[in-house]
Amino acid sequence: MKNYNYFILIMGLGCIILSCKKEQSTAKTAQPSYSLISITNAAAKTDSFKFYVDDSLVPLPVSLLFGSTEFFPVENSENTNKTPYKYILSGYREIGFRKSGGNVYQVFFNQYFEAGSRYSIFLADTITHGQLKYIVLKDNTGLPDSTKSQIRFINLSPDAPAMDIWVFPDAGNDGYKLFTNRSYAVLDYSVLLESQTFKTINAGPYYFVATAAGTSDIIMEGGLILPGRSVITVYAKGLVSTSGTDQLDVGVIEYIQ
Repeated sequence: MKNYNYFILIMGLGCIILSCKKEQSTAKTAQPSYSLISITNAAAKTDSFKFYVDDSLVPLPVSLLFGSTEFFPVENSENTNKTPYKYILSGYREIGFRKSGGNVYQVFFNQYFEAGSRYSIFLADTITHGQLKYIVLKDNTGLPDSTKSQIRFINLSPDAPAMDIWVFPDAGNDGYKLFTNRSYAVLDYSVLLESQTFKTINAGPYYFVATAAGTSDIIMEGGLILPGRSVITVYAKGLVSTSGTDQLDVGVIEYIQ
């Protein structure tokens, strides 16, 4: 009888120990998740900016001057050694921009960033209010293809008209409209949503023509080579009503997937 009780006791202790081990084995340490963000200064008549996440300064490779996008080194990549995206912790983050040497935020906002997703932040300016503005785009891209390029167009010129963008493959005579009625994205929510998605076209040389929407009046034009596997953002920057470095022009952000 005593031996039987002893056996029961041992079995009970064994169950307790196994139970503890099971609980320990299923307990996992939470791993941080990350999002990727790109930052571009498309605000005319502005100085360089410093970039902050959760009130902490994020060192940038170069000054965030008008018309510039920050690029960051990529390790162990077969396709490219630089990317416009920087990793940050996902979730709700406080994003801020200060002038170099200043201690007051020129732009400050809260934004939720999904884990594993890519976002682009653009600083922009409005003539109407004379205030620094921003937009945040969730970048929707497709799978890389060595014969294809992905491209989008964003109108970030506050005094430019809405634009149609025409493309002419191989700079030939046969072109087609790629983007329609792209107005100033800061003030047009539907255009803002459209600007999140890249269109896929054949890789190769193209001639681009921007016309006032619904007309043949040319606003800007120029050539661009689209490599295979490339992801390209073309954006209008500057002002129609000025000259010099702040006049209407295009900015290009390109990287290889």
